[in-house]
Amino acid sequence: MKIRLHLLALALATLAPLASAATAPARPPLLANGTDAPDFTALRPDNTPVKLADFRGQVVLVDFWSTWCGPCKATMPHMEKLHQKLAVQGLVVLGVCVWDERAKFDGWLTTPQVPTSYLKVFDPAARNSANSIARKLYRVSGIPTFYLVDREGKILFSGVGSGPATEKALDKALAAAGFKL
Repeated sequence: MKIRLHLLALALATLAPLASAATAPARPPLLANGTDAPDFTALRPDNTPVKLADFRGQVVLVDFWSTWCGPCKATMPHMEKLHQKLAVQGLVVLGVCVWDERAKFDGWLTTPQVPTSYLKVFDPAARNSANSIARKLYRVSGIPTFYLVDREGKILFSGVGSGPATEKALDKALAAAGFKL
């Protein structure tokens, strides 16, 4: 009897991760390096449109974020550091606020929880995540997600999340793109 219970417990322990993996939806893959970065139009703080194509000829670090996202806030100091150091070398940091309310974005600009000076724009799809720039064009399923786009509009690198490993991978991609960190 004791052996049967042990075998049953072992079988359940082995099958439980498989059952949860089978029910958990897989994240869609991000856009592949070397593919064209889809152009998009977002809104500057004054509501004038800005397109990714407006920055053709420069390397653009597109950072998808939201005002309510803790990990997004955690990445902002590193994004600001990159902006401060690499803007003179031709890097544009573009923070695209997605899955959020315009009033919260406007409030952030007035009283930011994390002070930064790089350009932040608002996705006009607002809380409609299915039609957002991030989800519809860039396959973003979680934020922060960022894409490094080269001068010709091709994706050089993509990443998800925050923390030292993410920052190190981004720094490595920037160095590979010719930036002196």
